[in-house]
Amino acid sequence: MYRLREWLRREALTLMLAALLAAACLNLAAASHGLRDLLILRHHRARLETEREHQQSENRNLETTIAKMQSDDAYIQRLIRKELGFARSNELIYRFASDNPSSSAANTP
Repeated sequence: MYRLREWLRREALTLMLAALLAAACLNLAAASHGLRDLLILRHHRARLETEREHQQSENRNLETTIAKMQSDDAYIQRLIRKELGFARSNELIYRFASDNPSSSAANTP
């Protein structure tokens, strides 16, 4: 018992510092605004940055399309033909039957 008391007296400061360090580590790992939340926020930030880059790329493509629509008549004509199925006068449009057997079976009685 005497040895334990002496050892505790000598190592009291070390034990207190170790306990404080352990409590700080637990607080850092488990508490809100701790390490776990930091890692979650970093992951969320990386995902948002990727999404932002994708949105910026899409925005650049849309700006290019707008510029073409404002200045290029041939581009507008291609869009009208493609999206709306229009044709010029004296122009023939060929439409081929689908090779998909399920669509042809649905059309036959």
